[in-house]
Amino acid sequence: MTTEAPAVDLDWAVDEDLPPGPYPRDSEFVFRRVPQLVTDVATRGTPGRVLDVACGLGGQLALLRERGWDAWGLDASMALARHIQRRFERDAPVVVAVAEALPFRSGSFDRIVCQGSLDHFPQPRAFMREVARVLKPNGHAIIGISNFDSLSCRLGQGLYGMKARWSLPVYLGRNFWQIPANHTFRGTYRVLKGLGGPELELVECRGVSLLWLFHRWTRLVQALPEPLANAALTSLDRIAYRAPAIADLLVSVWRPRRNAHDAG
Repeated sequence: MTTEAPAVDLDWAVDEDLPPGPYPRDSEFVFRRVPQLVTDVATRGTPGRVLDVACGLGGQLALLRERGWDAWGLDASMALARHIQRRFERDAPVVVAVAEALPFRSGSFDRIVCQGSLDHFPQPRAFMREVARVLKPNGHAIIGISNFDSLSCRLGQGLYGMKARWSLPVYLGRNFWQIPANHTFRGTYRVLKGLGGPELELVECRGVSLLWLFHRWTRLVQALPEPLANAALTSLDRIAYRAPAIADLLVSVWRPRRNAHDAG
């Protein structure tokens, strides 16, 4: 069966969408913690073959390779694929394709990783169906997205509304609790749980960080001595880990439902 190809940016350049540094401490913590957690979860058990979907600049791919896994990359951008080949000296297999049509045989991978990209895909449910198909029956997918229903987003939106009612100055651009233009849906814990459909079962969901991007928290963390700032960030992250519904980011683990492979 043929379907119309989803609209994707096939000409994405390596220097696009990279936020300028240096980053505040809470952002540095998140950028370090998310790929670390994704890697830890993805590499549980005996090393096998893992596919990093929307592999971008290859940071997550490098972490997976360091753990001894046979790591493959996939991205819709030819520019990024070339960057990956140069970065790993052509030692890392990378495929140019869209996530909604993975060009692999059924049951090809022990793990599939997709970190920070699902809410950019034009057809997220189509991708999830492909994940179920390409995973081995005992395989797992590890998918990370932002949570726009986080405590930080709720506090930011509430404070903004209160200022607006009191006619106080407010920022008129896109605020951090509003989804960017390149997102295709508003990621939340509730929405994420519903994306597996009849093909994928949610096994586990963990949260990363609390209060990220909430300006008052960011300024406080910047003002604290570094040891205290790190302790505060780590403590809130431990809470977020067990309370994903209010965490800043979500790291979920999925497995194929038995009937999905039986049907294939």
